[in-house]
Amino acid sequence: MGWETLFEKFVQSICTSSVNPMSRKISNSLPGLLLCAALLPAIGQNMVAQAQSEPVLDRQTAEKLLNRLAADEARIKDLEDKLAQQFVRPASQDALAAPPQASAATVSAAAASVSAPVPTAPMQTVSTNAATTDPMDSAHTMEMPGGGPNLQVRGYLDLDFGVGSEANPLIFPLGVTPHSGFQVGEFALMASSRLSEKLSFMSELVVGSDTGNEFGVDLERFLLSYKANKFFEAGVGRYHTAIGYYSTAYHHGTWFQTATGRPFMYFFEDSGGILPVHSVGATFTGLVPGTDKLGLHWVAEIGNGRSSDKNAAQVQNFYSDRNHKTLNFAAYVAPEAIRGLQIGASYYTDRLAPPGIAPADQTISSLYGIYLTPTWEFLNEGVLLRNHIENGGRTFNTPLAYTQVSRKFGAWRPYFRYQYVNSPAGDPINIYTGRYMGPSLGLRYDFADYAAFKLQYNRLEQHAVPAGNGLDAQIAFTF
Repeated sequence: MGWETLFEKFVQSICTSSVNPMSRKISNSLPGLLLCAALLPAIGQNMVAQAQSEPVLDRQTAEKLLNRLAADEARIKDLEDKLAQQFVRPASQDALAAPPQASAATVSAAAASVSAPVPTAPMQTVSTNAATTDPMDSAHTMEMPGGGPNLQVRGYLDLDFGVGSEANPLIFPLGVTPHSGFQVGEFALMASSRLSEKLSFMSELVVGSDTGNEFGVDLERFLLSYKANKFFEAGVGRYHTAIGYYSTAYHHGTWFQTATGRPFMYFFEDSGGILPVHSVGATFTGLVPGTDKLGLHWVAEIGNGRSSDKNAAQVQNFYSDRNHKTLNFAAYVAPEAIRGLQIGASYYTDRLAPPGIAPADQTISSLYGIYLTPTWEFLNEGVLLRNHIENGGRTFNTPLAYTQVSRKFGAWRPYFRYQYVNSPAGDPINIYTGRYMGPSLGLRYDFADYAAFKLQYNRLEQHAVPAGNGLDAQIAFTF
């Protein structure tokens, strides 16, 4: 008798015996369940084959064999049911399970530290972006009565205390009267829902205060997305324009960002930013076929663009002041061979109709190189904003750039940022003009899985204006 036959008889005795206590103990354990579920069908078939190979079967023997096969089938079904109970649980329980402490070896930092964002595609399908594999992975889940898609909600808030003219991490223009005080940051709620296997929806609602001490509510992002496969994804709604990297990697939850605030070249429009960070329209993205190892992605967007009047609301949510639509094209590579590296570029074009002057052509070119690991963060971006006034008018070129580097030491992450913006005097399109440059030095401490303390010093130098300084202390968290 070979070893195969001995092993078969051993397994058969374990899986089919209901008398032997040891057999019951083994077969009712999780490994035993897996082994029996996998091998019982083959054992049953072998038993039939053995029975058929007998030259003569009397009626009594045949009935015993059939009864034994029926018992084996019932036992198989019982094993399958037990396996299902071991591995399957409701989707709502999965969503409310312990939050993921995902390994950052795949290019992102663990959710508990959140000190480096993931290089992500500019499509804003809740991914954002950011410092975890997906900010909604462990979000709170609400089920609709009577069935339907689950709504996942995640919240973010930051509280600040600032000293000096350059303390505020959100509002431009910089260089206001020196002050000190507590500040309420942005209260952001991100919600998402999967409508089908390929269709999903996300939104980001933000409540924030301003220099008038009034709270305002803004629906900053909302996007209905259809993902056919990794090569094509389309979305319609209001989204962060794929200009550079920071615009689509970081949204309104400052908890995701290493620093207390965004580089001022990427300030939001209602905070004085000169770039069209938000767009209303359609966005498309995907992986270029055959470039899996290189990670070559493409992006194409069409939207309303920002208002032609720099004194009006900049994001045109409903009414567009011109028929012309903006076009934006971007591409980036994220090679498998160098985890954490992402290099990309984008080109944005628009035609504005500023009141009182000739039409203006606007182009925005960007180039960036990003390297992110669980330990290191290295961000470098440059943008050239070009406004050309037609009918013999001038051309105004505005360069914008920043570099940021940080290193993680346990729960501590010191960081350094240097930024530069030079908007030429007389530009009729940009919200502000002037040269702004200077360093920021900060320290982030993740004192809990979902809360961080940041302390950041800012120095700002302007042309023909005394340098300004500011210190900002921030507590940022997610809930």
